[in-house]
Amino acid sequence: MIPPPGGRQQRTPVPLRSKEGRPRPVGAIKDKGRQLHEIERVPYEDAFLISDLLTTRTTLLAGEPKAGKTLLSAGMGIALLNGEPTFLGLPVHRRIDHIVYGLTDDGAAEELKERLDGAVPDGSVTIFPVRDAGDSGYWKGIYEDLADIRPGLFVLDNMLGALAPNEDISSPVTAQRFGHSLRPITDMGIPVLVVTHTPKGTAEGISVASSPIGGRAIAAGARGIITLRNSGKRGRRIEVKMNRAREDLNLDVTVRQASVTSEVPVWERAKPQIKAVDMPKAKPWEEVLAARIIEEQPEETTYRPLAQRYAPTVGKSVETVRQKLRDALEYIDGRWTRRVSQST
Repeated sequence: MIPPPGGRQQRTPVPLRSKEGRPRPVGAIKDKGRQLHEIERVPYEDAFLISDLLTTRTTLLAGEPKAGKTLLSAGMGIALLNGEPTFLGLPVHRRIDHIVYGLTDDGAAEELKERLDGAVPDGSVTIFPVRDAGDSGYWKGIYEDLADIRPGLFVLDNMLGALAPNEDISSPVTAQRFGHSLRPITDMGIPVLVVTHTPKGTAEGISVASSPIGGRAIAAGARGIITLRNSGKRGRRIEVKMNRAREDLNLDVTVRQASVTSEVPVWERAKPQIKAVDMPKAKPWEEVLAARIIEEQPEETTYRPLAQRYAPTVGKSVETVRQKLRDALEYIDGRWTRRVSQST
């Protein structure tokens, strides 16, 4: 069969009823299945907005309260909107013109303004409050607006505030429902970044980058998971588990304000600290000299001439050297050896 313009083969429609007249089940393999050659290829560079960090599908950004999640999402947004070549040293694969933020926390819009104002082009950011996600028509309205705006990224900050009343984030049913709510957005070609939480502290056993609240049930709906940690001793650290990533990232990072009057975040890789290494203590000069004499076995057979020979090499007086050698060496059977009290 010769494929039509666009490269895709047309498939013969499958009748909705069997020969016996019974309705065919919708969603069967013959209805929804595609041959491998019919699936569009997505190169690595098209699978990521920021290499190994932010996908073009759904990315989950998790962290403890006050870890800096909104600051990180703002930092990535600044890099994308300004077409910067890298973010935290990672290649930025696509410049975008518009980001839509759906915010759930009270006062979040004002905070985001301070972190983006003056750092991104005018008209490049739209912010709206997420209020009643439990309404059956709520997400449908969001899809329609996003389809009209066509932003380069949709950021939902945060997931807890976008749950319907009485929904439990730890429930697989909630996770599935939430994943289905976001899928139509990525199906439109709009990448999604979802900000959520990990439990505070380490008592809950949180040790890997796949531990947002809700665990695997929530993580399963995302192509990648970014976990931002902020410990007092080590500082901030970004851990990433990502489908199609060339490497799993584990980065020590810092964030600072652009200036004393600006809350715009500036993210950087943390410079590795040079660890102080305890150097072994040098051996006393008399021990080094005694070992040398035992090895060289000079012709001198008494202490004074021996001291006269080696005093210039150690920068000490003859008498000082003689006293040290008397304590360390003795001449026995034609050889200089260590005194018995020294040979331990």
